[in-house]
Amino acid sequence: MIKYYTTIKNILYGGTILKKRIIVLIVFLTIMFVLFFTVSSIVGCKKTIAKQLDVYVWEGYLPESVAVLFEQETGVKLNINFVSDNGVMITVLKGGGKADIVMPTQSNLNRYYEVGLAQPLDLKKITNYEKVSKSLREQPWTKWDGKQMGSGEVYAIPYVFGTSGLGINTSMYTKSIDDIGWEVLFDSDLKGRVSSIDSPSVESVLLLLDLYGIPRENLATDTQVTLEKIRDKAVALKRNVLKFYKTGAEAIDLMKNEEVWVIEIWDGGGRMLSQLDPKFKYILPKTGGLGWTDTFMIPKAATNPAGANLFINFMLRQDIAAMLPEQSGFNTTVEGALDIAKGIDKDLYSFTEEQMAKLKWAPTLSEEVTSNYITFLEELSTVQ
Repeated sequence: MIKYYTTIKNILYGGTILKKRIIVLIVFLTIMFVLFFTVSSIVGCKKTIAKQLDVYVWEGYLPESVAVLFEQETGVKLNINFVSDNGVMITVLKGGGKADIVMPTQSNLNRYYEVGLAQPLDLKKITNYEKVSKSLREQPWTKWDGKQMGSGEVYAIPYVFGTSGLGINTSMYTKSIDDIGWEVLFDSDLKGRVSSIDSPSVESVLLLLDLYGIPRENLATDTQVTLEKIRDKAVALKRNVLKFYKTGAEAIDLMKNEEVWVIEIWDGGGRMLSQLDPKFKYILPKTGGLGWTDTFMIPKAATNPAGANLFINFMLRQDIAAMLPEQSGFNTTVEGALDIAKGIDKDLYSFTEEQMAKLKWAPTLSEEVTSNYITFLEELSTVQ
């Protein structure tokens, strides 16, 4: 060891100028060699990612500022399609449409799995997956083994945890809101002053089941009988609403313009209204609100899965996920994101233990059951 050190020392400090120049040249060439292959590797990785990404996301989940930042950081252009219905995404994929990212609600995931529309996720390329709430990322509906959910590979990553409840304009609706329930949508004093989400959403069906105290699982096990039990109430709802809205933005406008005073609404819209004016309150009905989770999924036929992995990993960054509640009122599943979100009333994002215990999740329904309730709702749309 001593001889070796002495030899190097002599070359560097006691040798000729020629020897020193040779050593410098060798060091320089070694550095250039390493840099060349490092840059080549990075460029090679970028070349594997196509410069276009077709995404189908729920309205409000991809703020413009987030989309711009993604494009600036990655050089990948986003072709964004905003949806307000799970059926749209299913239809696109079954029809052979282009999609690299879709966002099914957890109750619809089986519809993708059973007909082979999804591909397993490469979690090695989605390193921010670990930042997703463990209790949600380990839900059985995130995995599929080819026959059933709950085991096998991960196919879906939860991104938004949300609820559906009641939005109330307390300056116009002057009755007590304590222990208020879905019944308020049928109040004859509010005829033409209430609204609910348009079909083919299953939410209208589920709130009617809750009113009658009918277990939601009955919709899957005894579909036609269950639907007939709620027919009269469904007609009554249709006759009491001003209109059924189609998008979250439309729901907010109906309330802001005071066209309606009470509305069934997603919590993101409810929070946006509350922050706009404290006269607007978002409340979970006494029977329990509807709970749901929207997920990221890569379709089996995606043409840019590498870009899709990049997009999902980007969206799961804490700083990016924090922009969701800041700009659209929805709550992300990314842990710590809400803590660093700015300009929001964080109390609006918390629920009591009782409210969480009463929260009712949409059941997983087969394609046949889904088709049956959609037909039921379409029939009701013709009723005067």
